Amino acid sequence: LLDENNQLIQCIMDFQSKGKTAECSQYQQMLHRNLVYLATIADSNQNMQSLLPAVSMDG
Repeated sequence: LLDENNQLIQCIMDFQSKGKTAECSQYQQMLHRNLVYLATIADSNQNMQSLLPAVSMDG
């Protein structure tokens, strides 16, 4: 997914540099969807960590 996001960003930058801002829209929407998905996963992982008991690393 990170590689896909990199490709999307490159496409967006290419279109913008060519003045084709209208073509950027679909790529921006795809990038936004991917970023929201990644943020959701990060939030759920963080919430799971807060539910787990603390583990001592003194062992």
